Parts: sequence; C-alpha cells; structure tokens
Amino acid sequence: MPASVVSLDPNINTNSDDKTSLEVVEAIKRAITPIEPAKDIVIVQTETGFIPDSINLQKGQVYQIHIVNLNHKEKNVSFLMDSFSQSHNTVYGNMKAFRINPKIEGVFSYQSPETGATGTVVVVADKVRRLASDSTEKTK
Repeated sequence: MPASVVSLDPNINTNSDDKTSLEVVEAIKRAITPIEPAKDIVIVQTETGFIPDSINLQKGQVYQIHIVNLNHKEKNVSFLMDSFSQSHNTVYGNMKAFRINPKIEGVFSYQSPETGATGTVVVVADKVRRLASDSTEKTK
C-alpha cells in the first residue's frame, strides 16, 4: 500500500495524478515558511528635535515605527514621513505606530512642521548572503 501524503494547502488535491511530488513539497514549504516579524524603531519628539535624528533601514525589510511625543512645549504636533506616505498627529505622552517597507535605496526625511525638527532615513541595499565557498579569494 502506498504511503499517503497530507497536504497543508487546501487547494492541492494530493490524490490527483497530475500533481507531482515537487508541487506538493513546494506547497508544504509555502504553508510552513515563517513570516519574519517587523523590526521595531522608536523615534521620540522632544523640545530639541528627534531622537534619533537619523535611522538606517534595509531595503525590503518591514519596520514597525513608533513615534512618541515628549515635547513639553508643543503638546500636539505632526510627524511627516512623506516618502513613505506617512502623516500622523502626535499628542504629548501618546504613541503612534505604523509599518513601512522600504522598496528603494536612498536618503529620505521625516519632520515636524510645527517645531521645525527634521530627521533622516537612510535606506541601504538588502544584504546579499553568499556561501563561504563562493568567496572570490581562494587559498591554495
């Protein structure tokens, strides 16, 4: 009696003769592939500006940005990150959160028009992982 294959994907009928083992394996891989969580970044609005005033992000990575207003003088200010279509009102002592997924490399800005504070977002290329055996320097 042949072994039965259990599919984790309801769209795949493993009893069908037209499905190959490779298709079943690929469907299982898609079903169990872990989703990488967003990386958290906190930006604080203060009387002297943003902390940090510059953040480095990786292209293709998902980031959860948390904005906290701790400015005693300006208790209701905006946070703009135009290049990522983000515009938020921040109230003193409260936090706003949003996700971004940088698609292109470059230098972008974030700002608060009411206070004149500005910050920089630097998006760098996604890391390319290579095998050690692919090294261009080979020893003999």
